[in-house]
Amino acid sequence: SGFGNFDLRDKKQRPGRNPKTGEEIPISARRVVTFRPGQKLKQKVEAYAGTQS
Repeated sequence: SGFGNFDLRDKKQRPGRNPKTGEEIPISARRVVTFRPGQKLKQKVEAYAGTQS
């Protein structure tokens, strides 16, 4: 249909920081959903964005 694809991606554990205290905390590994738009969707968005000037 040209809409796009949803994919699962694994993110590794990484260091984070509590902004209130400055304490370093680990951000756990997790699986996230990513979206890659298809060519037809990109073309429609570009055409629509071009008319919004």
